[in-house]
Amino acid sequence: MAEPKGILAIAGRPDEAASRVIAEQVLGGPVAGRPESLARAADPLPGHVYVAAWGGLTVVTHEGLRVDRPSDLDESWWNLLPAHRTFLLVADPERAVGGFAVRADGAPKRAFSAHPVDILEDEGLPELFEGPFWAGAHPLTYAEGVVPDPRALPFHPMEFAEQANREILGFRYTHPLDAADLDPARVQVVDFVLASEIPTPAPQQAQAPGPDGAPHPPVDQPQGADPDDRGKVRSFFGF
Repeated sequence: MAEPKGILAIAGRPDEAASRVIAEQVLGGPVAGRPESLARAADPLPGHVYVAAWGGLTVVTHEGLRVDRPSDLDESWWNLLPAHRTFLLVADPERAVGGFAVRADGAPKRAFSAHPVDILEDEGLPELFEGPFWAGAHPLTYAEGVVPDPRALPFHPMEFAEQANREILGFRYTHPLDAADLDPARVQVVDFVLASEIPTPAPQQAQAPGPDGAPHPPVDQPQGADPDDRGKVRSFFGF
């Protein structure tokens, strides 16, 4: 079986039909989608779900996945689609919370999340990559004059979580990227919203001809504008 990071390294455009099926499960109705990058999908907008389904790998980001502890995540997310291995990245830069969870054939294998001075969850056997972090190879850095909290972890949990993501998917979101890292800005996903949430364009009213017999331009379109400039909303969703 191919490793997820190997699949992602050669992935092109995701299977939109397969991605749509998952999006409709999450949002609960017919959806409309447009291309987006995985880097932008890392901070999902309310009401959006970002999905990319390739053979052997599916990526999903959604605000419902924002939890401090992996155990807080509703089981429906873990059961969203059949998978031999499922990985969750926990990241909240504003509160410096980071962590991850791995399940194999539906069974919890490893779950960890923390704030720099508090472990929020620590279940299962550590993964191999964790050794150097616990051994102090990635110490927290402090501003000059700041006294470290004696309870502080020997690493930043956000960096710890990013390394878990790198080990499994081959990339990290924060820069600088290593030479061997994939760039999430170059990985395409599909940004889905409920089709019913897309505003319907107002019908154009007939315009009276001008003095020279030519029709007046629409009031919301400056003269000389591109007639195919359909506005941000319609262009955004490909209408």
